[in-house]
Amino acid sequence: MSGLVHCIRVWRINIMKVKKLIELLSQMNPELLVVVAGYEGGVDEMDKFEMCDIELNVNTEWYYGKHEILAEGDTPTNKDSTIVRGVRLIGDWS
Repeated sequence: MSGLVHCIRVWRINIMKVKKLIELLSQMNPELLVVVAGYEGGVDEMDKFEMCDIELNVNTEWYYGKHEILAEGDTPTNKDSTIVRGVRLIGDWS
């Protein structure tokens, strides 16, 4: 069945930090393809990443991710928000 891909989620981690990601990835075949979710479906190759500021726990609607990336100069949604530095993995369409 060429082209058929089976993905198995092995790890469930509440909050992924770079240290844990490196630890997990170091146990895998270094030739595995890294993908990110496509815009409306499917997947794309991860082709870049960026450092960003992330405002935690600002979205409550189920169809949004819990957090928001703050663009340079953006004001946080809430004055008491927690802002953390993070890494955003990016695919072709982002």
